[in-house]
Amino acid sequence: MIINGRAYDWGDVNVQIPGLVLEVQEISYDDELEKEVVYGKGQRPRGYGEGNYKSEGKLSLLRDDFDDLIAYCKQQGIGLYKLVIPKIVVSYANGAEKTKTDVLNTVTFTKASHKNAQGDKSLKIDLDFIIVGGIERDGVKPL
Repeated sequence: MIINGRAYDWGDVNVQIPGLVLEVQEISYDDELEKEVVYGKGQRPRGYGEGNYKSEGKLSLLRDDFDDLIAYCKQQGIGLYKLVIPKIVVSYANGAEKTKTDVLNTVTFTKASHKNAQGDKSLKIDLDFIIVGGIERDGVKPL
């Protein structure tokens, strides 16, 4: 819902990772449930079948926040790809409107991408992750 013509923007997003104080530059996530049409006799579908549910995402950190994440892993005595984050909370708030919350349950990193180029004003690290426990959108589970 847009209030007074104002839509959500990045300033309305808050990302919380328990035990870590990181300022996320960007986050994206998606999920899907495989579905396929089932045919019988003739050319029309009889119904559909469901397959696996999967969810994954990506977040971008500035180099100093990534260094804090690595320091956290060292402190815990685990590697980056062995780190399991119980939940990442993404909240959207817009003025007096009720806060909307997405919860990414049981997250673990699968890939880190570093890119540095001449003229960069800041250094970013992209981290791909899988969401083992699914995405809850404002309290609604995916399945």
